[in-house]
Amino acid sequence: MRRLGLLLFVAATCLLWAFLAHAEEQETRSFGLVVGTNISNDPDVKPLRYADDDAVNNAKLMGELGAQVVLLVGLDYESKKMFPEIQETPPTRNAIEQAMARLNQMMEKARSQGQRPIFYFFYSGHGDVDNNRGYVNLKDGRFWREDLMALLAQSAANENHVVIDACKSYFLVFDRGKGGERAPLSGSLIGDKSSLPTNTGVVLSTSSAADSHEWEAFQAGVFSHEVRSALRGAADQNLDGQVTYEEAAAFVWGANVSVPNPKFRPNVFVHAPGEKRADEAVLADMRATRVDNLVVGPGVTEHLYIEDQAGRRLADLRPAPEQTVSLLLPKERPLFVRQSGSDEEVELPQGNRLVLAALPKRVTTVARRGAEHVAFRSLFSRPFGQQTVIDYRNCPPEAVEIIETHRDLTWLRRGTGILGLGAALLGGTMTGLSARESSSVKPRTAGTKRKEVNDRIDRYNIVAVTSYALAGVGLATYLVWTLWPEKPVEIQVMPNRETQVRISVGF
Repeated sequence: MRRLGLLLFVAATCLLWAFLAHAEEQETRSFGLVVGTNISNDPDVKPLRYADDDAVNNAKLMGELGAQVVLLVGLDYESKKMFPEIQETPPTRNAIEQAMARLNQMMEKARSQGQRPIFYFFYSGHGDVDNNRGYVNLKDGRFWREDLMALLAQSAANENHVVIDACKSYFLVFDRGKGGERAPLSGSLIGDKSSLPTNTGVVLSTSSAADSHEWEAFQAGVFSHEVRSALRGAADQNLDGQVTYEEAAAFVWGANVSVPNPKFRPNVFVHAPGEKRADEAVLADMRATRVDNLVVGPGVTEHLYIEDQAGRRLADLRPAPEQTVSLLLPKERPLFVRQSGSDEEVELPQGNRLVLAALPKRVTTVARRGAEHVAFRSLFSRPFGQQTVIDYRNCPPEAVEIIETHRDLTWLRRGTGILGLGAALLGGTMTGLSARESSSVKPRTAGTKRKEVNDRIDRYNIVAVTSYALAGVGLATYLVWTLWPEKPVEIQVMPNRETQVRISVGF
């Protein structure tokens, strides 16, 4: 009897744990704030083409994943025609504050109903660094690192997930730390992460200091499109219905690793929330969604992509031969599966679970649009599967160079040069006047007159010496400022199970 009682107790405990785990999964509810803008507040920076499209597509995907989403975006002329159903709300600081207040109310209500709120923040647009402070652009100004930290600190969610596609995006989340430090930091980016809430995970594009990578074939930022492809299920390597931080990072890494020129190769950086490892932390959960699915593979090794009837690209994937992919699809039709470099396509019918191998192919009569960037034709050259995750986890460090940009001080540098030249000219003039006065003194010049001349010569000499000193300082400053080489911040990206980064800063 005692043994039977023990067995019953163990069985009841297991059932209780299973019930609680299932209940926790059912109680999860997602909320999202999606921000995007093509413009920069810096007059010398050219507008982006697809940051607004990325914001709309991010919001649509989050909606398909079951999230309640607030979209803040200003659409350009082409995007207004592409998304006529979208009601614009310009991305301003006040709009972000109001949206976050509404989302917090909804998250508090969800918690009061026994649900577990999850918050997503997406940004696509221009980013930069000013005096070691990272920022991204809004319509009415800059959104600084401390603004993002304050927004995340106010979040009523159990977990926050931040996805940023912008130049120097890492500086928006992490401080660069003290100059000259060179140390590995486990499980994070670099520098001071004390202001990042512990329940927050980040997915960042850490491209070089050049402009954000956009590609006409995607009609999107390359990084944003790849992340969306991953979250649709293309990165769900173990087919558990969830995409972890590591799976998403490995997918993006695998898609880009074959691009030969590092200048055009987007890099990804992930930091999981809390104390979770990147291979444990869930970035997207597709199990509770009520959208359609497309099953691809095994045995499919081609580079495939999904388009809607307007030619908008929803996802790209290239599975490994042994890999099976279950891809989320929106409800609207028609949708098409096309193979890169081929004129064949598959039109997807209605259905909540479609198998690609069972659908007929046909030759498309639609001409492919746009000029494809030569460098990006190497994207998705490598099939994605378990080996990709292993290789991503074990691959050697890859240096990502980010040049810190500060306030434009060209006018001040030029001013020091002009000051130096002006001071030198004034000094020369005073020296000439002094010489002229000196030559005017004759042996028969009266003593009183001689004293007046000497006083003027002394004054000229004082001004001349002062001017020469200013000229030396000004010209030396100009030359040093002009010729001194810039020192980049070098980030060593360590894409392993717990991402590590090493920083070396020189001044």
